[in-house]
Amino acid sequence: MRLILIFLLLAFPSAAITVSYELSPEIVLPNGYADCTIIITNNEMSPVKINSISFYSSTVEVFPSSVAVGVIGPGSSYTLKVSMRSESVGRNVVEMLVSSENFSISQPIELIVDDRFPQIAVSSPLYLGEVNELKLLISSPVVLKDLRIEALFNATPRIAYVGVLSGIAQVSFKFYGDSEDLRFRICFYNGRSYHELERSLKVTYLPSKGISTNIQISRNVLYHGEAVEISIEIANLRNDGIFQIEVQPHGKGKFYPEKGKFEKLESGEKRALKFLFSPEESGEVVFQIKYRDCFGKENEIFEKTSFSVLESEVLKFSNIRKETDYGKIRISGEVVNYGHRKAINVLVSAFCNESRVDDFIGEVGANDYETFDLEIGCVEFLKLSWWNEAGESFSVVEKIKDYRPESKGDMLPYYVSIVSAAAVLLLVVFILLRYLKR
Repeated sequence: MRLILIFLLLAFPSAAITVSYELSPEIVLPNGYADCTIIITNNEMSPVKINSISFYSSTVEVFPSSVAVGVIGPGSSYTLKVSMRSESVGRNVVEMLVSSENFSISQPIELIVDDRFPQIAVSSPLYLGEVNELKLLISSPVVLKDLRIEALFNATPRIAYVGVLSGIAQVSFKFYGDSEDLRFRICFYNGRSYHELERSLKVTYLPSKGISTNIQISRNVLYHGEAVEISIEIANLRNDGIFQIEVQPHGKGKFYPEKGKFEKLESGEKRALKFLFSPEESGEVVFQIKYRDCFGKENEIFEKTSFSVLESEVLKFSNIRKETDYGKIRISGEVVNYGHRKAINVLVSAFCNESRVDDFIGEVGANDYETFDLEIGCVEFLKLSWWNEAGESFSVVEKIKDYRPESKGDMLPYYVSIVSAAAVLLLVVFILLRYLKR
């Protein structure tokens, strides 16, 4: 606020009037109004007649441009309010002329018109492809009232309300970083003038670090029928949170679970998901990772790992033994697990024609074995079936060779032969005795 005093000495040494003015606001935007209050004070003991107060300028409009005043009594003041407006940027001068019967006073009044305020600037780093929190600084050399900043792009909030600005203020917006030009509409009162301005910021983005993954597979070389554990760790290296994270594994085989998900990862947070995989053949597992930002924009990346599957089965028969026992064939042996994870629901079955007998083993631990023992009238082949931990079933068949088994105390044929021979001998003796009696 500017206050200027003008002293005028009249013909008498002690006689003087005081002229002062106050301009508000001192700086205006083009076509903005500044209110000027002019006070003329009579310091004399006698009345002073002021004919008029007039204003002259080639760049500034003054309303009213001339006013008739009249007599100002001793020790009294006269107050005049005028408005000034200019569209010419820079320092503009208005000549104020106070006219009396005996004198006149010419006083310049300076009106500054500036089209550069308010100024805006970004005070936070921005990252491409992320939801950024934009910290926006807004500054003005004069007081602005009812100040609002509206983002002319997809942002939250849409409008930030400052109210009264005197100096510098900061507001924040959240937005997805993909545009180099950010436009804002700024609304405010400068004095009693209402303004709406648009400002554009050309911003530079830093590259996003995105998300990182770390895939760990318990074994790269597997037996057929074996399950393997695959762990994938996801770390959020972005500066914003991500949501609805979904991990879908793809590969030739069975996965358990079929899909993994979690709801949220804050910036700097990491989590791991574990899958059991039962591969059909050598190849790759590809993880499809989807996630969304807080605006619902979906992102997708792919990560992969490779493995090899041997042609050999993870479960095998070992030390098969076949022997007869009282007219039955007894088959025994071992089921060996060569893998690094347990096998479940292990079942050994013996088949002959339409006959079948089973020995349910249950579980065979990793790198371990279990025995089986079956008894059947005859045997053509053995079948070994199991489930791995991924929930997939497998089976192998072992044919039994046609060879003479070892005996273990089976005397029934000999007993039959002896009885038959004795019966024949008794019959011969009986016939002979009858013949001799004749």
